[in-house]
Amino acid sequence: MTGQALGDRLGGRGRAIVVVAAIVAVYLIMVYGTYQTFTSQIPSGNDFYPRWRGTRAVFLEGKDPYSEEVTLEIQEGIYGRPATEDEDQVAFAYPLHVTFFVLPFALLSYPLAQAFWLSALILTALAALIIVLRTLDWHLSPAGLAGLALWTVLLYPTARSIMLGQISIIVLALVALALWTLKLGHKTLAGSLLALSTIKPQMVFLVVPFLLLMTVRRRDYRTLAGFLGVMGILLVVSWLVLPGWIPSFVTGLSSYRSYTDIYRGGTSPIGYLVAGLVPPPLSGPMTLAVSLGLGISLAFAWFGAVTDRVDASAVFSYTVVATLLLPGETGTTNQVLLLLPIIAWLSGRSRQRWLVSLVAIGLFVGLWALFLLTVQGDLEHPMMVFLLPIATLVMVFLRASNDMAGDLLVVK
Repeated sequence: MTGQALGDRLGGRGRAIVVVAAIVAVYLIMVYGTYQTFTSQIPSGNDFYPRWRGTRAVFLEGKDPYSEEVTLEIQEGIYGRPATEDEDQVAFAYPLHVTFFVLPFALLSYPLAQAFWLSALILTALAALIIVLRTLDWHLSPAGLAGLALWTVLLYPTARSIMLGQISIIVLALVALALWTLKLGHKTLAGSLLALSTIKPQMVFLVVPFLLLMTVRRRDYRTLAGFLGVMGILLVVSWLVLPGWIPSFVTGLSSYRSYTDIYRGGTSPIGYLVAGLVPPPLSGPMTLAVSLGLGISLAFAWFGAVTDRVDASAVFSYTVVATLLLPGETGTTNQVLLLLPIIAWLSGRSRQRWLVSLVAIGLFVGLWALFLLTVQGDLEHPMMVFLLPIATLVMVFLRASNDMAGDLLVVK
């Protein structure tokens, strides 16, 4: 029986079942291979372990995941001893509703949980890519799609996120899905997805307000209602699971900022960029000036988008870049969010295949080469935190100058 005949016989629902079954089969094969060759042999995934251990603590042991007791248990699991003051304290430093995503994995032993989690992250990154392509109406050949999928998974921020077990890929997928549902007109669902994306607030602290603003400007409050409704549910359920978790979370945030200073001293990506361009005495004032300038220009861009004077998709891309340049501490794993504006830019030049290939290869090779040439022990060089956002910023300005990029943000 031919593939077409089989498809006709199965019908739409049957084809969906076959596709889902195939994805599940591939997932389980990936889990088995990952477990046998990696997670059962090499303890790793240091960004996933605190979330896994904290989720087990709250749901299986009735403990506060933000407590010193659980933090010590996480340190013992990662370091085999309590962390010293000059080390990452690896505490559970996320909003409590992140545990709702981790709970199915927390029921498993860590090596097996990590195998399921890492495999899920790979498939989630690929799913996010497919969703973005659908949003952009970019139709690729099978070979082109395979190449872009491989590029997406192996690009430095994505690959690093997968290796560390970072939840940033989940946030990317949720934002991508929100953009797609906005385009389809499912605004309540889009707002619900944006609420879920707050599992890592530092990745969406500008993105979510901008998207909500763009929907409210038309006096359509369904997206805002969806966001507030699901956000309220998350907060209430979290409070029922662990009353008083918010004060513990806030206290943990202040501690988190103090001990993550060991990586980059709390300096923002803009700060590192400016420090490399001006004399040390001018670094602080210039960093403040550039940051203020970026913030003010972003505010004007938002105003332009709201009043339909500036393309909303370009402003969304600008907002994503600003989200990764302004904060004092932002890891390169958060840069997976830059896939949204980068792929949008590439789609606008899809007829110039040589240019698309050149830019994609340049970003891939350039980032990995820079990392390998500058890595300091187990720490990235500070340049890694600003080069990709700056490159993406150039793409955003090129888009604004010639209007050649796909529309990521379409609000009906």
